[in-house]
Amino acid sequence: MNGFFMPSGHPAAAFGSPLAITWITLLAWTTLAALLLMAMATDLRSRRIPNHLVGAGVVSAVLQQLLLPTGPHPAMGPAFGTPGLWAGAMAAALMLLVASLLWRVGLWGAGDAKWLTVMAAHAGPAQVMPLLMFTLMAGGLLAVAWKLARRPNPMPYALAISGGEVALVMAARAGPASG
Repeated sequence: MNGFFMPSGHPAAAFGSPLAITWITLLAWTTLAALLLMAMATDLRSRRIPNHLVGAGVVSAVLQQLLLPTGPHPAMGPAFGTPGLWAGAMAAALMLLVASLLWRVGLWGAGDAKWLTVMAAHAGPAQVMPLLMFTLMAGGLLAVAWKLARRPNPMPYALAISGGEVALVMAARAGPASG
């Protein structure tokens, strides 16, 4: 349960007991999972990530950064409120720059670049490069599987972005490597 409790001055502390905060965190996790699943489903079906889904992801990231001390992303530090918003905005700006460059060279579509930017806003600035690396690794595995299955192009990259996001969360939950 570490990370589920709010400092006494936190705006979400008005919700009452620490148990209520656990429900807020659960809601944030569920929202993020639902967004990832919807992005994968629509990308598989139509090879597009619709703007209304990107908009819902932005709203989710803003609320996460405002209300949760660690957000649903365990990798994000204990910034919330205005510092959390700034951290999410910095992460989104950095990822938008990188993802837009990769879109321009044809690695993925514009919807994929926007969706990866939304995931970065959830994760925070320190996790932009790990998120990108995990996503590119998942994309490489997906490309091999896609070719072996002789599937038509283009490949639905929301699957790789979701895989990168899940890998980032799992790596953050595991903690730093000891060695």
